[in-house]
Amino acid sequence: MTQNPAGLRSIDHLEFTVDSLSSPTISLFRKMGFSATAKASDQILFTQGQVRFLVTSKATGLSRDYYKNHGEGVSKISFQVDSVEKALEITAKNGAKLIHDLKITETAQGMIKTGSIQGFGDVVNEFVERPSSLFRDGFETTQDNMATPLTTRVSRIDHLTNNVPKGQMDYWVDFYKRTYGFVETRYFDIKGSKTGLNSKVVQLADNSIIIPINEPEKENGKSQIQEFLDTHKGPGVQHIALMTPDILSTVGELRQREIAFLDVPSTYYEDLPKRPFQITESIQDLEKLKLLADGDPEGYLLQIFSQTCIGPLFFEYIQRKNHWGFGNGNFQALFDAIERDQMKRGYL
Repeated sequence: MTQNPAGLRSIDHLEFTVDSLSSPTISLFRKMGFSATAKASDQILFTQGQVRFLVTSKATGLSRDYYKNHGEGVSKISFQVDSVEKALEITAKNGAKLIHDLKITETAQGMIKTGSIQGFGDVVNEFVERPSSLFRDGFETTQDNMATPLTTRVSRIDHLTNNVPKGQMDYWVDFYKRTYGFVETRYFDIKGSKTGLNSKVVQLADNSIIIPINEPEKENGKSQIQEFLDTHKGPGVQHIALMTPDILSTVGELRQREIAFLDVPSTYYEDLPKRPFQITESIQDLEKLKLLADGDPEGYLLQIFSQTCIGPLFFEYIQRKNHWGFGNGNFQALFDAIERDQMKRGYL
């Protein structure tokens, strides 16, 4: 299979469906350091670095259907592509279901082309070509007087993770490989004291788009993946990882803004010096912010996970230092932390 036959370049934006534009998601994004940079009648575009979150409250159409079925969450993943025509042709040839055929809009700033196919669950995969100066026709540029940008903003979406029911992980791994030419790079089999999960990572070879896919270890159990599926009422985007050049600064400020993160036991930091990588940050600083670290002799990463904040969806913040792993050595610590929370809430 040719790598990247559909000509994907990057994630253009993620669309979050909400009930109305008074949703708490609006204030959450501002608290996270995003600014409203463009508006339409029932949509607001929030931007930080190269990350774009489109919040939509349309009364009809696929996004409203998504809200009725699942509540708030990511209803669309939009990819910038070399050619929308080519992306639609290639993906259809490889078995994808067409949702919206090619649409061309002429504007004073240039031509906008879009088209879309069905992704996993009820999530639409959109393809877009557009001038860099223009988001969409019908949007007006705006100044966000209510936003307070972070001192150290996030730069891009590092990866986004899909949760699917037991038995569907391999199907969607094959979908991404067959449809987009993604390569499978990692497999995880994680077990806690009571539950487990399986996970595979698919991505473009240049790391520009990375999508891990999780499924529960067993059907109809009480794992954290199953709880997501039950709460969300089906497959969905579980978490979005945002890359930052200085996680100590970014997360320190987010904590001041009362963004809630998962707790990490102090024993984690006692064992950190024994791990096979060298970090330049002080372990005391990492423990103060509850940051996780993982790596190898060549490099390392620092990461942290928020508590759920849009339905069952949560965010990850990650800083990479010559290491493109996923915190494999932290998966167990993260899994155990979520399991402890499930037990505290009486779910397990």
